[in-house]
Amino acid sequence: MRIALFSDTFRPTMNGVARALGLLVEHAGRAGHEIALVTPDIDGADWPDALLHIRLPGVDLPFYRELKLARPWLSRDARSALADFDPDILHSATEAVVGLLGRRWAHARGVPFVSSYCTNFAQYTSGYRLGVFEDAVWSLLRWFHGGASVTFCPSRQTVAELGAHGFHDRMKIWGRGVDADLFHPRRRSAALRRTMAGDADIVLLYVGRIAPEKRIGVLLDALPVIRSGTDLRVVLALVGGGPALESLRAAAPDGVHFAGYREGEELAAHYASADVFLFPSDTETFGQVVTEAMASGLPVVAPARGGVVDTVEPGRTGYLFEPGDASDLARHALGLVNDVSLRRGMARHARSAAELRSWGDVFRRLFDDYGETLSSKNASVTLATRKGVPAEPC
Repeated sequence: MRIALFSDTFRPTMNGVARALGLLVEHAGRAGHEIALVTPDIDGADWPDALLHIRLPGVDLPFYRELKLARPWLSRDARSALADFDPDILHSATEAVVGLLGRRWAHARGVPFVSSYCTNFAQYTSGYRLGVFEDAVWSLLRWFHGGASVTFCPSRQTVAELGAHGFHDRMKIWGRGVDADLFHPRRRSAALRRTMAGDADIVLLYVGRIAPEKRIGVLLDALPVIRSGTDLRVVLALVGGGPALESLRAAAPDGVHFAGYREGEELAAHYASADVFLFPSDTETFGQVVTEAMASGLPVVAPARGGVVDTVEPGRTGYLFEPGDASDLARHALGLVNDVSLRRGMARHARSAAELRSWGDVFRRLFDDYGETLSSKNASVTLATRKGVPAEPC
């Protein structure tokens, strides 16, 4: 199968969507599929697994330096290269400039078009004080995905939410796996733990972008409540970076350690060297860091909203708190902080649950769904031709 993948974000940019797409390209190559990749021109983005990689010039976004706004057109050479590649299916993984180029090119060429919904942009508007635009963003997203034969969503909760906002019903789950060998409790490091927390008894951990939509302020509000509810010495470690880093650093109470960006084995060691994972973001379509924490043997406290609801089993692998409620987050966290037996039991269950999430299985299902979309499209073309009516573009 020849797959054209259009995305506004890709490795080495550090976010969940970029990581998942990098793995998609790798697994496609292993499965014998050919990939044409269209992304912004990102430094360090060299993907030998892609048969074709078109890099679009762009500019850095002032409010999100990790991303580039790509040029909104394909050059003549790029159009020719894509035509020569002759994809069987085109997947726009994002809804910004590059994703729109993919949508337009697929429709113009009559190539089966699928999309994926991975980021709650409409809900992000309130975090950036742009809530007045939320309805308009939902309208644009409905239009974008309405042109797809299938829209892939990473969780059942996301499918339900999009349905509630009037999206089409041609949705399938493209779940997420975890590298349970990389993210493993055996990577626990006493030396790293001392760097993060000194002589603290308990290390609470957050991993992710330091940005308004992640609601890290809820963690900072909860920390003093947690520390006052136990005789143990508690530290909160934040791993990641982003536009809110400096303001949060200035507002952070005592007992907060900022570890910066980490990846690979270094990131895995940070997970494994903590005791409890706290995740305040209630706009996640999946929450990849939650599965990584579970694979590392950490119980999770996360909001009862969004994709994490599909992942965290309350009372077994962690707890779900009322979104935005720092007191409720602190209450659940304290239950784990003060009960070592409970904490260790949930850690074991979290690890066992994460081990069932194989990236190989995830991508086999995705490629099967691509094939099913192609079969359905071909059947529609055959039926239309028999009736003497041109097949409608997808």
